[in-house]
Amino acid sequence: MEEQDRTFRDLCDDSFDLIQRVSPEGRFLFVNQAWLDTLGYTREEVDRLSLPDIIHPDDRARFDQTWRRLLAEKTTVRTAAKLLAKTGLEVAAEGILNCRPAAGEVTAIHAVFRDLSRRRMVEEELDRLFSLSLDLLCVAGVDGFFKHINPAFSRVLGYSEAALLSRSFLEFVHPEDREGTLREVERLAQGLPVVDFQNRYRAQDGTYRWLAWRSAPWAERGLIYAVARDITEQRRTQELLVRQSEELARSNADLEQFAKVASHDLRTPLRHVANLAAWIEEDMPTELPENVRSNLHRLRGMVRRMEELTDGILSYARAGRDRGKICTVDTDSLLKELVHLLAPPEDFTVSWDPGMPVFETDASALEQVFRNLIDNAIKHHGRRDGRVTIAARELPDSFEFTVSDDGPGIPVQLRGEIFAMFHKGPSGGGVEGNGIGLALVQRIVEGYQRRVWVEPTEGGGATMRFTWPRTIRFEEGYIAQDSHR
Repeated sequence: MEEQDRTFRDLCDDSFDLIQRVSPEGRFLFVNQAWLDTLGYTREEVDRLSLPDIIHPDDRARFDQTWRRLLAEKTTVRTAAKLLAKTGLEVAAEGILNCRPAAGEVTAIHAVFRDLSRRRMVEEELDRLFSLSLDLLCVAGVDGFFKHINPAFSRVLGYSEAALLSRSFLEFVHPEDREGTLREVERLAQGLPVVDFQNRYRAQDGTYRWLAWRSAPWAERGLIYAVARDITEQRRTQELLVRQSEELARSNADLEQFAKVASHDLRTPLRHVANLAAWIEEDMPTELPENVRSNLHRLRGMVRRMEELTDGILSYARAGRDRGKICTVDTDSLLKELVHLLAPPEDFTVSWDPGMPVFETDASALEQVFRNLIDNAIKHHGRRDGRVTIAARELPDSFEFTVSDDGPGIPVQLRGEIFAMFHKGPSGGGVEGNGIGLALVQRIVEGYQRRVWVEPTEGGGATMRFTWPRTIRFEEGYIAQDSHR
């Protein structure tokens, strides 16, 4: 018997419910641990209490009536009451009072109460979150009607809660989206969740709002739990970006076409001018006056500059659009070839750090950037015994390259202008550029979402810095090669 009683007490103490055994006079014969934890009394204090002591005054008269009926009918009664904790805190509870007569006499009443306060607190918290949510939250039925909605529905769509609950939600859906909405409701009725479904709901002012839905069914009860987000502005922004992208693509195509036509139309007369200059020089007497020979030399120089200008304009128009071949580039080998092609003055030195990067990239684009920066440093240096140094360092997703010279430098007031199209700085040695080189560098580098900028070189001169992606995604139109250089 003692073993059974111990087992009974252990089971009771493991329960979350408030379990008690009470005498017919209301004295406590036993309470479990949950009872003590919830109401805050010690076992010694319980021995001095009776059941009416823990019933809230507002409920005592009704509870007394229930207690008398229980004893008279010797039955089981379901009841609800507010209990009083030791601290005075009210604990809402519901439970069952079970009268256990022995030999016709009632010796004890077993009572099991369930604490509703925590559940009510959770429900209140959920209701508060439900009301405060910026997203649209609802419980709907597979019959097509909302059962419960939060205030966000009225805020977004403008209807009252009553109006939304009294009509099928399909009435609010854009006619073009109803068929798709019905298909998703059928999926939910089959117990399948719906993720990232979008449709349009008509607002009270007659406009339509785009809503993105995530829904989960409770198929057994024919209910749908759903969250919707108003993505109308997001959709408008996306559509605007698409239109702007299309307009930009058309503009770039027009620019490239213009550059091609202009380049072609200019090359023909330039070639004729160059040929005419050569024929004139051939037809002239051997001993030409110095001023005539100088003018012919200047004429051929201007033709070359015009050819370079047309080539530069075409390169600028194509930069960022014509992606080159993705291949392995050994930067050391690339720089050696460029210096050979640029042919700086004999006493001019171009050097770079050992261990320059070897990586997969757009070879022609990187070559254009280095060629223009090195050429620019040589042209604008001012001395034939100048020096250009090139370095590289690794960043998390990029390489940072520097091209530094020991020339006259760039005045602070001009540093923001040097990347402008057709900007020409002072040239060294009488060699004038076409004003496109640095603009082309900026266009290429920024086409890869990187940046180029200028800084003063310590000790005099200028340093051009640019970042370059460590990896370029293989996109449509790219051709992978095994090696380059």
